[in-house]
Amino acid sequence: MKIHNVHSRELPGTQDQIGALIDDLGTPEDRLWPTDRWTTTPLELDGPLAVGTQSRQGLLRLTQMRQVVDVYEPGRRIEFRFTPGLGIVGTHRLEVQPLGADRTRLTHTLDCRVEAKMLPLYPILIRVHDALVEDILDRAELAIRGSVDRPASWPRSVRIYNAVEHWAARRLRILPPARGPRSRAVARFSGVAVPAVLLAVAVLHAAWALGWFFPAGGERELAEHVLSRGEREQLDGKLPPAPITWAVALALAGAAGVVRAVVRGTRSRMLRRLAWGVAAVFLVRGVAYLPSDLSGGLEDSYQRLDLMIYSPLCLSLAAGTGIVLRRTGVGPDAN
Repeated sequence: MKIHNVHSRELPGTQDQIGALIDDLGTPEDRLWPTDRWTTTPLELDGPLAVGTQSRQGLLRLTQMRQVVDVYEPGRRIEFRFTPGLGIVGTHRLEVQPLGADRTRLTHTLDCRVEAKMLPLYPILIRVHDALVEDILDRAELAIRGSVDRPASWPRSVRIYNAVEHWAARRLRILPPARGPRSRAVARFSGVAVPAVLLAVAVLHAAWALGWFFPAGGERELAEHVLSRGEREQLDGKLPPAPITWAVALALAGAAGVVRAVVRGTRSRMLRRLAWGVAAVFLVRGVAYLPSDLSGGLEDSYQRLDLMIYSPLCLSLAAGTGIVLRRTGVGPDAN
């Protein structure tokens, strides 16, 4: 997939003023890179800004972007080329264009090709890219004007992505643990959301066991949405027998009760161990089907739903349960 993506901003300054911002990229005087908003995505250079200088964006290896400076015209233009192996082939550049007396356009252009292995991640990566570039243009406007007329806002998907990166960086001790009201708010939210979601999914399974096929129109259609191809072949395209579905519903309801007990500050070691087991089960479930989803080309309805909904939901439940356990007693009923 080829991509030509352009973001630009007209600024009240001379070409030399705007160009100086480009020249400071990656230095202690950098006024363009929005490190304050993108804590897990700093821009790091291996040396002075020049052709051939290696650069990195990001603290986590899984989401880190590596590049090399391909073109550098001081005060005018800088172009980075993605290094091989990322799944993205091409360049992105910042350039300054004079528009007249004290008026200049700063433009970021992405010209690249996304390889097949990166296509499943493309929808979120392009949103993250767009949000980051708009923040860079905001910083340029702030540096020149002293204020920003219309600050860019992140879409919900970018806020979720950024929160997940922060959580992972803290778990890996790349960033210090979160402190303060925001951390407590996340723990309180997890303490309410995790049991509520588990209970809702339990009720849904109970409804299926009773013969209600919501949100599909029949048993086979529902099976196509909630069972993998291999499971459907074993069951002749039908849902599992009602006793099995009831067992899943009861297990989910029990998991909700265990997590809720931990939220309320139980000191029972057994319940805490069960809660860690809940987190482990959902973590394994969240990653178990991803290889088959991606290798299958997302042609099957279940594969698409699993990649977009089921696996992310399971990973979120695992993360939420872990947060509750790490902050035992933090919840709406805690003092």
